[in-house]
Amino acid sequence: MPGPSTINPTTFAWSYGTVAPLTGMTGVAGNALADVTATPTQTLVNNNFRVVGDKINQIVAVLQGMGTLT
Repeated sequence: MPGPSTINPTTFAWSYGTVAPLTGMTGVAGNALADVTATPTQTLVNNNFRVVGDKINQIVAVLQGMGTLT
């Protein structure tokens, strides 16, 4: 992702454009990350990526709602 060239001093919005939500994640949505060190499985790893991706999308949505990120 390219870095911002300028930041609007009024809204603090980045100038490089829209941030698209993360897509293509598999796994079960949730709020907890599973410890995969004892018994790593593809399902546990997929679920962890899904949880992290969902949280990133929620953070982006909040920042967009505040006008800080477009």
